[in-house]
Amino acid sequence: MKTYKHLWGKFISFENLYSAAMKSQRGKRWKPATLAFNFELESKLLKLQDELVKGNYIPGSYFSFKIYEPKERVIFAAPYRDRIVHHALMNILEPIWEPRLFYHSYACRVDKGTHKALDTCQLYLRNNKYMLKCDIQKYFPNIDHLILKQILRQKIADRRILTLLDLIIDLSPVEISKELPLQYFKGDDLFTPITRRRGIPIGNLTSQFFANLYLNELDRWIKEKCNIKYYLRYMDDFIVFEDSKSRLKELREKLRKYLYELRLLLHPKKQEIFPSKNGVPFLGFHIYDTHRRIQKANLRSFKNRMKIKQNQFSKGEISIADVKQSIMAWLGHSQHGNTYKLRKELFKDIVFCSA
Repeated sequence: MKTYKHLWGKFISFENLYSAAMKSQRGKRWKPATLAFNFELESKLLKLQDELVKGNYIPGSYFSFKIYEPKERVIFAAPYRDRIVHHALMNILEPIWEPRLFYHSYACRVDKGTHKALDTCQLYLRNNKYMLKCDIQKYFPNIDHLILKQILRQKIADRRILTLLDLIIDLSPVEISKELPLQYFKGDDLFTPITRRRGIPIGNLTSQFFANLYLNELDRWIKEKCNIKYYLRYMDDFIVFEDSKSRLKELREKLRKYLYELRLLLHPKKQEIFPSKNGVPFLGFHIYDTHRRIQKANLRSFKNRMKIKQNQFSKGEISIADVKQSIMAWLGHSQHGNTYKLRKELFKDIVFCSA
């Protein structure tokens, strides 16, 4: 298996760091942290480069906040300066790994995404009688650090790049997994679940990459070892399609054993086998062979967000541009379902008035 050794020089080049800085500020150009960094962009990039070259770069502390859609989660965000380092790493690592990732893995990848995942899901649903839909229990908080590092070493052999990747993994906030119950796997002693680190922060660009990579071997195993023709994954949410219900039951048991080797567990309530005629809930829609409907939870959360926006707008806390951006984002997503009448009715009652 080919490994890549001479990556450090390209990583620390000013051109790469500058490119990473430009990517880091997309959609965040007017944020205080971005403005502060850009005020002395060249000198701060040179200082960052010098720290990386000398080996004394130390990531800053994460800040955390909660999001409530589609479910309550704690997001850990790295300081802006560190996000530049993450983008610079991805500029180097993604071209190496991207061709090796499973084609029908759709999360956080160029030319993939939610809407292509929906299209593929509907196509597969039309061609099969049954589907097995699974979700991994607390996926990001349970990603094992040692296994992740071993996966990265399958292709990366540059010592300094690996040291930096290990640093980012090792400095994942301990709060990510400290509330989780201890999990024992075969071969563990009494203290293994305490001493063996797990969990990566959802908010990091590197974490999205790590999470896709961690399950890539699962993708290959399902396709190549289990000879499954119709399968797709969006991060830790994946669906297998088959004409044989008994084969899906058998595969589910094999899946449990395979994920066990990755120190992961299937979500106890999210490993169901559906008849295709019933459709499947996936990425905010309920997908049928002929149409798609917005899930009630998705619609409810949008209405709640609009009430908050209406209140903020009336107080002058946000501009009409902010309102428009939020509405257009949801409309863009909802238009991938059969929602014309729904959207027409919905916006009859949404009015924004300034105080």
